[in-house]
Amino acid sequence: VSAWFLGPQGENESSLKRILELALQGHVKGRKDYKPKDPSSIPAEVKATKAFKKEITKQATLAKELVKQLAKDSVPFWNPRYNAHMNMDTSMPGIIGYFTAMLSNPNNVAIEASPLTTAIEQHVGQELAALVGYANDPPNNPIGWGHITADGSIANLESMWAARNLKFYPLSLRLSMMKELSFIADKFEVPTCTGETKLLRDFGTWELLNIAPSNVLDIPTRLANEFGITPQALQTALQPYLAQTVGKDHLEREFGVKPMSYFASATMHYSWPKGAAITGIGSENVISVKVDIAARMDTQDLRKQLRKCLDEKRAVYAVVAIIGSTEHGACDSIKDIVDVREEFEKEGLSFVLHADGAWGTYFATAIPKDVAKTSIRLSREEDFSSHKAYNKAMHDVFVPTVPLKPKTIESITHLRFCDSITVDPHKSGYIQYPAGGLLYRDQRMRYLVTWTSPIVYRNDVESIGVYGVEGSKPGAAAVAAYFSHSIIGLNPNGYGQLLGEAIFSAVKMYASLATMSTDEDDFVVRPLNLLPAEVNGTPEDIEKQKELIRTKVLPVSNSDLVKDKETWKLVIELGSDLSINAFAANFKINGVTNEDIVEANYINKIIFEALSITKVAETKPDLILTSTVLSQKNYGECLTRFKHRLGLKGDQDLYTLVNVVMSPWPTATGMTKVIIESLKKTIEAKCAVSLYRNTLTDDFHAFVMQGDGENEIFFVHLAMFNMENHRMQLIITGTVDDDMKAAYVKARKDNPNQVYLLVNQDATTLHQILEDKEFSARIEPFVPNAVPLVTGQFSDVRVIAHQKLNSTFLKPYPMRRMPFFIYGSRNQTHIDHVYTASPNIQMSADQV
Repeated sequence: VSAWFLGPQGENESSLKRILELALQGHVKGRKDYKPKDPSSIPAEVKATKAFKKEITKQATLAKELVKQLAKDSVPFWNPRYNAHMNMDTSMPGIIGYFTAMLSNPNNVAIEASPLTTAIEQHVGQELAALVGYANDPPNNPIGWGHITADGSIANLESMWAARNLKFYPLSLRLSMMKELSFIADKFEVPTCTGETKLLRDFGTWELLNIAPSNVLDIPTRLANEFGITPQALQTALQPYLAQTVGKDHLEREFGVKPMSYFASATMHYSWPKGAAITGIGSENVISVKVDIAARMDTQDLRKQLRKCLDEKRAVYAVVAIIGSTEHGACDSIKDIVDVREEFEKEGLSFVLHADGAWGTYFATAIPKDVAKTSIRLSREEDFSSHKAYNKAMHDVFVPTVPLKPKTIESITHLRFCDSITVDPHKSGYIQYPAGGLLYRDQRMRYLVTWTSPIVYRNDVESIGVYGVEGSKPGAAAVAAYFSHSIIGLNPNGYGQLLGEAIFSAVKMYASLATMSTDEDDFVVRPLNLLPAEVNGTPEDIEKQKELIRTKVLPVSNSDLVKDKETWKLVIELGSDLSINAFAANFKINGVTNEDIVEANYINKIIFEALSITKVAETKPDLILTSTVLSQKNYGECLTRFKHRLGLKGDQDLYTLVNVVMSPWPTATGMTKVIIESLKKTIEAKCAVSLYRNTLTDDFHAFVMQGDGENEIFFVHLAMFNMENHRMQLIITGTVDDDMKAAYVKARKDNPNQVYLLVNQDATTLHQILEDKEFSARIEPFVPNAVPLVTGQFSDVRVIAHQKLNSTFLKPYPMRRMPFFIYGSRNQTHIDHVYTASPNIQMSADQV
């Protein structure tokens, strides 16, 4: 692993420099060798001129300044202290490959602009397809295929485009069979998804929309084999009817199709609703499936949603399984989703299955081939009553050398059953941006997103830019992936070892987070993922397991952990599915845990602000994390349980911290302990801030005065949501002494547009003011550094409106109205805006 990166301290500088110099020399030699007899365009006499030297000096100066600025202001992704986004030091082979190819600037949009790098991109696609288990042995299996995209969002968009076009393809063919292809109408039979075979012309609309993806992809090949219809002839016949040509809305109207659904886990990336908007599917038709307590897709809810679609005859484009969610690394159970699809196909509902494995696909390298086969066999051939029984069966067959959960292994090994997969080499492949990727189980699916030919098999090297969303794209990205794959290796001894070290570090981080806080601490830290004992255990079981982690996991080396068979069984059950820990902190006041979610969100937000880089010229923190907000709507019981473990009550969303571990170094160098100590120190410091905000103390309180003084005066408290001393909307009236009243009346007449405040002279609490019903006070203008007009006594305090502003007393914002308190004397009426939610704005007016 040490030879694969430049290193946190640039330890491999000399090696990288030497290789890059070789690359540059070779590139220059290639320029000279092309036409060595051509005259030099930049002769020595030109290079000797002052103007030339000046321009070279300017480049050197700017480069020197840029390097200086980047060193100072760039985010240190390469350091083990960086634990934020899915980013780390890019691999040295990737740097070398990218740099070497970049000098030639190949454009993989067309083969004539990139004959070598196009072939390399196709090779990388084949490598990744083989990694997930896609076949490359025709004629009995569909051939897998893949290509590089700019990123995972583009790959997701392309997969959505392909799924949309595949769903409408049979409808387009049916229309063509009424005219151009009418000669096949009495002969061409296709299987329905329930297994019945009949003439395509006899299919109803529902049956056309639910032909299994593999059977749709077979249609053009069968038309060529059975009727001699050439690819060009088929393209010409279908062109007037394709969704690509007339738009999906036209076909929906033609066949009376209801808006179709696109299902994805509630933890889906934002690119999915964005893609739906771009493709015309519509973001409101992307339906969230609930998650279970481990933040994985709840397949029972998926069944419920699909049942509703079946009952309503609403077709489904696709179901998206997430393999490594960006917020907590969860892997949806592909095996279970495949089973669900098989169940519903028997009832007439079929759809594309896509895996968003932008983060998780490369983790397939950590799973030996025999283990993958065993996982598939066990999950398919055996009937287990529980995950515990399944895990035991897996342990009986093999002992993993990296802490991957058996269910995670099962999901990754079942990627081969997905119709398409998103993979990001620039995430867990440690490749430079931009390097996303999309894989197809059946390479013919790629012809759904091209303008050049229908779905037919072609074996020649061709321009890869005709497929997908993009036009021009750097061949250097494909070369970077090729170099890394070749040097590191897409196997357990290569990327598997690298990612295995990262997983170990993530598990150690999780173990530290799960055991960081004790009953004696003034704070609480909980990871989103439950400890095994927290699933069904007692409080005593949980504490016992935490103590075991403190003594037999945290201080022990990775190699010794693997050897300790009993502890190892616990280790592989710790943390998230794939190397990401979501967690949150809370605070205590006098030993009592805070229950207010708003205040918990505040402390987590200021922890993030202390441990992140968001501006140029900021001092870099000792540890860098990222954050997210977990939606109660999307996370349901999973989030409810998480908040309960933090001691919180309420239905608000939760601001959460995220720790992504990609570096292989922390556990090897002892950095995990350093990182945890830094985090704990920050949490303790920010808890002190929250303690100050939420501890009730004597203070000074300001009230806006309403009324001209000739009539009864009313007083509106200047409330604050973020300070316990002032968390109260309070409107009062009462009696000011004669001197105060006279001074106020005169001041209002002299300055009718000036706002005046009544402020207590001696620090106290609002509760005490209401209890005593009087206090010493002063009147002053509402301006900075105000000079009091008068002091005196305020008595006979009477409450007009009184409500606490803690989050438990607040409600969602009204959508169609804005409530106000209305009050006053016989001659004068005043208003004050009712605070129903936070944040808010104070709007008061007198004499309305």
